[in-house]
Amino acid sequence: MKIYMFVDTPDLGEKEAAAIEALQAWVGEDNPHATFIDNREDEWKLGIELEMKKPKFLTSPLNDMYAFAKDYKCNFVVGYIDNNTYEDVCYFGKDEGKPDSFAIACYLGFE
Repeated sequence: MKIYMFVDTPDLGEKEAAAIEALQAWVGEDNPHATFIDNREDEWKLGIELEMKKPKFLTSPLNDMYAFAKDYKCNFVVGYIDNNTYEDVCYFGKDEGKPDSFAIACYLGFE
């Protein structure tokens, strides 16, 4: 399943450059299952896309992105990609609180 976690705060202010750098560093060069996304020109998409086979692999990225959200005072939207269509399923972060990986796995349709 292909999922995404995008920043849902289009104005990161002075911290925007640092936030972008932090997301790029999280993905790194040797992570074949994650892709850094920066499409702020056409439509606001800043974050990561991940290829996942099992819901247990959601916990680490959700916790990391939640820490990111607290550091940069932003929210995230989580969703899945189906035939190039992005379907939002839930939000977490500064205003929305800590993500529940079990609930999000259910929303994403993991069995």
